[in-house]
Amino acid sequence: MPIPTRLRSFFGQNTWPALLLALVGLAACQPQHSPADTATPPPVGHYQGSIGAVGTPQLRAALDIRHPREGHYEAELTVPGAPALSFVADTLLLTGGQLRLERPARPGQTLALTLDGDFWRGSLTVDSTAVPLILLKRGVPDPSGYRVASIPQVEKDSWLFAPADTDTPGAALVLLPDAATAPTAAIWADALARAGIVVLLLPPPADPDTITPELPHLLAALHQLRAMPGVDTASLGLWAAGSQATALAASPRLAFFITQNAVLDATTRLLFRELRRRKLPVLGLYGGPDVAPRAAQLRAALGSRRSNLVRSYRGTGATLLSGEGLNVQFGPGLPGEVVNWIRSR
Repeated sequence: MPIPTRLRSFFGQNTWPALLLALVGLAACQPQHSPADTATPPPVGHYQGSIGAVGTPQLRAALDIRHPREGHYEAELTVPGAPALSFVADTLLLTGGQLRLERPARPGQTLALTLDGDFWRGSLTVDSTAVPLILLKRGVPDPSGYRVASIPQVEKDSWLFAPADTDTPGAALVLLPDAATAPTAAIWADALARAGIVVLLLPPPADPDTITPELPHLLAALHQLRAMPGVDTASLGLWAAGSQATALAASPRLAFFITQNAVLDATTRLLFRELRRRKLPVLGLYGGPDVAPRAAQLRAALGSRRSNLVRSYRGTGATLLSGEGLNVQFGPGLPGEVVNWIRSR
């Protein structure tokens, strides 16, 4: 039986200095076995094809398997017609001619393929729903747009989504989901990284009723981003979801703040007024069928400063996405409206 070759990015404990030095060449895959285990590396190339069941509309798909440097591999699935399904894999599991990719921070999405000459055949699975996929080799892989790496933490790992081009400093943010938005937070991190924004995705708070344990983690994450190549320290922000978002924004020094599904009460209204006094640009995002009144309340709390914007998306859920599984889509105008707002700060 062939020995599985597991190729992945690896950053051990206390390795942030090494990460800072290596970010420009951040490799998504590094062998964790002896040379004998890696005798059959993934076939590098650009593969194109389609995804979808027979008799249903087909979507174009592409898979790029790259070998940026010795001992390092990375893979990227792109589905232009359903961008929420696209992802860069931090781990390649290769067993003989079978390749398995897992989406970082979204364990319900996997790609399982079998090599057949110049073809990859298999299926894409999202939350137990699978559709067939077939891809034909078309040449050399396309350049990488961004890379992803797991960052070890004390309890749960964080994930760094970093554009491949770090020569021109750009905006960066810490993304802190709540329990409702955590399952799809990687979709947003992927979309922002593809647009050139560095994202550090944190796990959701362990205790939804208190923010006290989260503040040290948030401050540490912001400090880490400030030290990274490719980050404009004057364009460093926070995207936080749920009722705790405003309290978190009141503590760190930020260039902008994105609040998702903020709940306004007497306490949070005072906090938003403080943000208004500080002239901190705020983007308020709401998803769901009955969010217009909440969005109106936030507009009133923020005032009329041009740098503030509040948007609601009735056709989505709390995640700002519509559909489920393989049919998940961004809300109307998203993610472009968020990206444009960040770039305008």
